[in-house]
Amino acid sequence: MDIIALIGALSGGAALFRGLTGFGYALAATVALTGLLPPGVLVPFVVVNDLILTLLTLGDWRKSPPDRGVGGMLVVTGLIGAPLGSVLAGFLDPTTAKVFVSVAVAIAAMVALLPRPPVWLAARPFGIAIGLVVGVMLGAFAVGGPLIAAWLLAGGTEARRVRGTLAIYFGVVDAMSLTSRALLGELGAEFGLMLAYAALPTFAGFGGGLLLSHRLSPETWRRIAAFSLTLIAVAGLLQALRALMSP
Repeated sequence: MDIIALIGALSGGAALFRGLTGFGYALAATVALTGLLPPGVLVPFVVVNDLILTLLTLGDWRKSPPDRGVGGMLVVTGLIGAPLGSVLAGFLDPTTAKVFVSVAVAIAAMVALLPRPPVWLAARPFGIAIGLVVGVMLGAFAVGGPLIAAWLLAGGTEARRVRGTLAIYFGVVDAMSLTSRALLGELGAEFGLMLAYAALPTFAGFGGGLLLSHRLSPETWRRIAAFSLTLIAVAGLLQALRALMSP
């Protein structure tokens, strides 16, 4: 299979997962595409697609109104972290970047598997720190979202408000991350071509996942999400170990 077609197919599979579960495109795409795309292309590629899919999943705000107080705090910290992450990525060599990406993916996936985040995580200082750290992670590696979700749930944010709050945070921080990379001159022609070639399978995968999600019972959805995140976490750790052991 041609490399471009393979990248499109893998992005489409990650988008199908996002449409099916409502989250996880960045995690799945980063694991699948690490090794096929250099980090400098991979991260903005994932960020742009994740931003577009976030906009497509906003839906009716009345069903998931954001928590403006908490969301505002997270956005401010994320806006500080994203440019720092973009700058940090410029100082990492390809091997080190792959290790960081793989470890970040594994941590984010394992956090997402927590059925009930620990109570101590709910403290506001942790929220400020997590918002900043995830901003850095999104800016540098395009992953880390489950850490924010875990803090929101631990802090008692209403479940129906979590999706809207996350959408605001990811939308603003992804846009800042992309802008930072553009200003640093890290977006080349290869980045635009990859987006164009992968657009159709990505949107098709997302649409297919969305249609399938309407047919799932809550219990089936939880099982699919948990199983998929376990695979992503294991794959991320294996990639990190492989990168560390390679000469």
